[in-house]
Amino acid sequence: MAENKSDAKKVLKQLLEKLENGGREAIDAEKLIFNDLADYYEKHYAKPAKFVDDRKVEGMRDLGRVKGFLKQFRLYFGKMKIKRISYEEILAFRNFRLTIQTHYKKTRNIATMNRELSCLRRVFNIAIRQGWLLRNPINMGEPLIDRSAERRRDRILTLEEEKRLLDACTGRRRHIRPLIICLLDSGARCGETKLLKFSDLDFENRLITYQALNTKTLKKRQIVMTNRVYDEFQRLWENSDKEENSLVFNFKDVRNSFESACKDANIETGRPFGITLHSLRHSAATRLVKGQLPIQMVGRILGHQNPQTTYRYLSANDETLRQAATIFESLQNVEK
Repeated sequence: MAENKSDAKKVLKQLLEKLENGGREAIDAEKLIFNDLADYYEKHYAKPAKFVDDRKVEGMRDLGRVKGFLKQFRLYFGKMKIKRISYEEILAFRNFRLTIQTHYKKTRNIATMNRELSCLRRVFNIAIRQGWLLRNPINMGEPLIDRSAERRRDRILTLEEEKRLLDACTGRRRHIRPLIICLLDSGARCGETKLLKFSDLDFENRLITYQALNTKTLKKRQIVMTNRVYDEFQRLWENSDKEENSLVFNFKDVRNSFESACKDANIETGRPFGITLHSLRHSAATRLVKGQLPIQMVGRILGHQNPQTTYRYLSANDETLRQAATIFESLQNVEK
């Protein structure tokens, strides 16, 4: 309520500016708190993925992760008015989250924080689209999402370590041996192999088909089975219920079993300097390049759309470094 005529003119001018800049929604945004925005986002965007002809037309495949992010956003920003959430508030949120351990009881890293902030940025972008905000507060200062600061996963598995690891896959860990071999000999993502069915295996032509709906890029690709992958898959089929729609790797304790096997094999696990299941994909990429397969073809096998992504997967272990030194020395000997 305006106190006098002069004040009324100011209020009217502000209302007209808001109408001009953001429509009627901009006025309503004065009352919106973050929980209102989160409710809208969950209702209209945070839904299970829906596919038509192998293409995602709405929803999210990583819905569980996004729901987890939204829970944290609500706890921190929940009752704040969205118009009052500043760059400084988001910076404080990021710094706070970096002090909180992950559910694996490990320090939260920059890559994890980048994923959270990317989700938060999209939530605010939706508010802009609806006319509730004029600018995204995340973009109103120094970049908070810094991909270059993410620590690269440089660790790969040597052939000698691979032998020790496979030898340790006995007893209660016997079930993860074929999975490790498949990851090393196909360069697949662990998430892709979890959804692999026997119907995706062509034993006659020795082909593995990773279906489009199960891949990160939503593109189907095929990999030829190596002899040992073929043998492991044949054994799994013989011991299965013989249903083609059954999962090839139908177990859940992969991570614990893998880390237990690595411990027995005297192989350090975990980030930033140890081996993880994803390191097996990096190991496969490095071995293919070392075997002189063109990097473009390596990218096709890994399912990369951008060659730069493939470059990030290539790592140099001690064996590679010694090989490089041998090449340098041979050149020096030729000059002599």
